[in-house]
Amino acid sequence: MNKYFKMTLCIALPLAILLGCSKQSTTSSTSSAKSETTQVESTSQQATENKSEVKTVTFVNDTRTGFNSTLTYTVDGDKVLKQSGHNVYDPEALDTTAETLKAFVEKTYKGYQGLKGVTHSIKIKDGKVVQDAEVDFTVASIDELRKALPEEYSGVGNYVSFTASKKMLKDLGYTEKTN
Repeated sequence: MNKYFKMTLCIALPLAILLGCSKQSTTSSTSSAKSETTQVESTSQQATENKSEVKTVTFVNDTRTGFNSTLTYTVDGDKVLKQSGHNVYDPEALDTTAETLKAFVEKTYKGYQGLKGVTHSIKIKDGKVVQDAEVDFTVASIDELRKALPEEYSGVGNYVSFTASKKMLKDLGYTEKTN
């Protein structure tokens, strides 16, 4: 298999999941004026969070030879609640066999096995390798994901930022699918 494909495989799904990790900032104040400002900002942030609505956003990348990817995010404001990925690899276009490709994908993503909040499957269907993964961030531990796949889960903080994820996906050639 060529290096381009391996690089794409190794970065597409995991990067889409957690490069969007965002560190929630905390503001400490030493004077009452700063304290009041922080309180107003917190109240404003809480009001915004209360108004946020859960929505689903889908991104597609079909520009790479032998690889088609669809990523679906369920978000509440900027917080990603769930992410689903559906990738289809064409072994013929990638100059390999379906069995070899499936074994490579399984080895690459073996860290997902047994993680709470993660479902993952890889199968051969109609001569293509189909990978489905879902991470429910309301259940899954980002720290556990980082331990299981440290080279693929970067970022800091305890939630995945949709804004950062969306930017990263667009940089990788994904386009937002409108209904």
